[in-house]
Parts: sequence; structure tokens; C-alpha cells
Amino acid sequence: MKWFADNSELNGIKEAEIPDILMFGGIAVPANIEHELRIRIEGIKERFAHPRAPIKWNMRDPKALYKKQGQEEMQKRLLESSREWRLEIFNALAEYDVTLIVSCIEAYSGDRQKIKETKEQLTGHSFSNGLMRFGLHVQTVGPDQAQVVLDWPDRSESKPFDAEYTSAFNRGVTAAGNVEYRCGKLADLRFLDSATYANMYHSTLLQTADLVVGATREVIECCLGKKESGQGVDCARIVRDKYRGAPKILGYGISVSSGNVGFRDAVSNSLPTLL
Repeated sequence: MKWFADNSELNGIKEAEIPDILMFGGIAVPANIEHELRIRIEGIKERFAHPRAPIKWNMRDPKALYKKQGQEEMQKRLLESSREWRLEIFNALAEYDVTLIVSCIEAYSGDRQKIKETKEQLTGHSFSNGLMRFGLHVQTVGPDQAQVVLDWPDRSESKPFDAEYTSAFNRGVTAAGNVEYRCGKLADLRFLDSATYANMYHSTLLQTADLVVGATREVIECCLGKKESGQGVDCARIVRDKYRGAPKILGYGISVSSGNVGFRDAVSNSLPTLL
């Protein structure tokens, strides 16, 4: 089993100067369906462009890549048809035995400099929160092997992920040592001894993780009153039964960590209605 995971950012309710909520998560895929699911999603991409065309929730993100490859028209076509292929992919996901796990954590300050100074720590916490839940999922399902596949880190800085993963694998605690993994040491659950990093643009299932995080991000933004319900919420509803713990998703498939009671309450009160 593999957990393909990616990250995103958004502004919370403190009116922070820069995004102050980090999200991390994606899709847990059993080994026996990984190939079939990838081919299914690539079949959808082929109808709109090319089976190996890189996609993201925000199709403006890979614009430079497509330009470099002389494929501006393909990027434009995928951008214009994004509402269609997103729905097709989420409907395909709903047919498979996959599990969605996403965590989000809010910075304690809205100050630009303080957020920047603590971003590495917050990134580690967000990853750890998701990893804990994937560990519990693996403990319940009992696959022969478990692997974590992450998008190549920003600026190639893998330290926050490596530190958290190593501590979870060897000791069953967070890197800070203050929270125990309820599933125990990842080593005892047949996890690989390190996380794997890949280039999202070369991995269809990492791209799918980006879509899951993008849709979940919109759900959280709606909970916080940042935007009206849109296609992200529609897509999340299609796969709501795939979030870990469904129908009790909060704390299981979507984890929220914050010292801000207003943030936690906003998500807790609105999530059941949205999904």
C-alpha cells in the first residue's frame, strides 16, 4: 500500500499577511489496484490531451513546464476543460478501494516573519499528523508493505519530512518526542525505512493526490467563510465515503490542528453540512 501525498497552503481566519494554514495529504492506494487506477486516470487524461500529461488542481501551476516543452496549447486545453476532467477523475476514484487522508495545521501567528520562521516546523507537524493517520489505517488494513510517496520538496528541502518519518519509523513518536503514534512504530507495521520522493509531473497518482488536496482545500475555505461552495466541494462530495473514518471524517480523514478555537469550531460546525 502507498500513500501518495502533497501539500498546499491557504489563509485562515486571522487575516494573516501570508498563507497561515498548511495542508498535507492525499490518497492511500492498495498495491493490488495501483496499476489499474493509474491506467484509469491516464485514460481520462488521454481523452482531453495525453495520458501522461501533467495535471494539477490549479492548471496554471504547470504553465511554465508546458511552455518549456512547447506544449502551450495542451496546457490551455487542459485548463479550459479542467471542470470536466476533474469530475471524471473524482468519479473514477469513488469506484476504487482508496482512502483519503488530509491534515491541516494553522500557524499560531498571522505575522509574515513569524510564519516564515516556523514554516519548516509547521510543515513537519502537518506531515506527521497525516502520517499518524496513515499509520492507523495501515494497522487496521494490514497490507504486506506500506510506503509513503511524497512530491519533491520545495527547494529540495526534505529535512522536515525526513526527521518526522525517521522518528515515527524508529521510535513511534513525533520528531519533537512529545506525541506518540497510537499505531506504534512504523517499523512494526512493515513500512519502508524512509519516505520516497518523486517528481509530481512524472507521477499520475501524485497528481491525483494534488487534486484531492485541492478539493479538500476548498472545503476548508468554505468552512472558514473564505469562498462559496464550488467545484472543489462538489468533487469532495463525490468521494466523501473515501475519506478515512467516513461518515465521521473530522479527525480521521481530515485532521485539523490549531490552538485557535475559532478555526477548529468553524471547520467542526461546517464540515458535516458541506460533505
